[in-house]
Amino acid sequence: MSNPPRPWPQADLEAVPYCPVCGSAERSLLYKGLTDRVFCVADGAWDLYRCSQCASGFLDPRPTPESIGRAYAAYYTHDAEDHPIVRRKGSIRSLLHDLINGYQNQRYGLRRSPALSIGRWLLPLLPSLRTAADAECRHLPSLPSGGGRLLDVGCGNGGFLMLAKQAGWQVEGLDFDAGAVHAARSRGLEVHHGGIEVLSGRNVCYDVITLCHVIEHVHDPIATLRRLHALLKPGGVLWLDTPNLSSLGASRFGPHWRDLDPPRHLVLFTRSSLMKALVAAGFSSYKQHWRGMSLFDVYAPSEAIANGGNGINASHQGRPPLRDILAELREMIQPARREFLTLSVRK
Repeated sequence: MSNPPRPWPQADLEAVPYCPVCGSAERSLLYKGLTDRVFCVADGAWDLYRCSQCASGFLDPRPTPESIGRAYAAYYTHDAEDHPIVRRKGSIRSLLHDLINGYQNQRYGLRRSPALSIGRWLLPLLPSLRTAADAECRHLPSLPSGGGRLLDVGCGNGGFLMLAKQAGWQVEGLDFDAGAVHAARSRGLEVHHGGIEVLSGRNVCYDVITLCHVIEHVHDPIATLRRLHALLKPGGVLWLDTPNLSSLGASRFGPHWRDLDPPRHLVLFTRSSLMKALVAAGFSSYKQHWRGMSLFDVYAPSEAIANGGNGINASHQGRPPLRDILAELREMIQPARREFLTLSVRK
């Protein structure tokens, strides 16, 4: 029998009397006593509530902004390696890797190598792979005439900044993880250490801002979105990606779902609650993207957690099971049930 988790110190906890998304005090308990079963570095047992008004999920109590850093001791942003969709290993994987490069080179102005130029025509015939390739490039819009400025919030090791820089963007990043900032700066990137507050003196200066799995980590998501709105130029694009509490995976795995990830994930959105948050922050038009192949990043770790393991190194061995492939097809045609909410919204 495993030992119970050590409690998070009471002095380093804060109560959450209202939903961080809509401000409602009405809630129901979704899961009690969740523990860190992904990176296995954070103490404490955590209760996740669901807002009765907007259906978002949130921890209560939760770590304070001053103490939350302890939950990131072994977080993946320390890693200086970039992770492509398909690694160049084996003949089939090498072919797919080179086709993806060929497609991204033509679509986004990259210069990846090795590449097969025929990928620009073949990849659109493989919807799941094409959408995954687009998501890796975060659906970058066309570069404005005269150049464009891009900010990546929570940039980690700077992998996406390197990609956007190769596509011609003037790039800048920020991250509160000192190890990640060091890794990014070692690549010659302009990266700030801290949260969005380090840009407090700026307004209306970016054409594109991206947040890949960031908004679920912040204590005040609405205030963050409003600040990002102020940083964008008129007509600028905010791209974000975050787990979906109403996804097929969340329904299937329940308390073992990998993307609960307590206590790092403070707020979890549904599609409707995220839309409401964006409107409250001042954004207007939006487009939801299908990420493609996202289930394979979540289902295997969730199965490992359900079986008593952790979600760090779990992956499918060989081909994914048929059940996962069918879920991938379901997610393609059910936007509200997709594993991740991937949106481009305009100011």
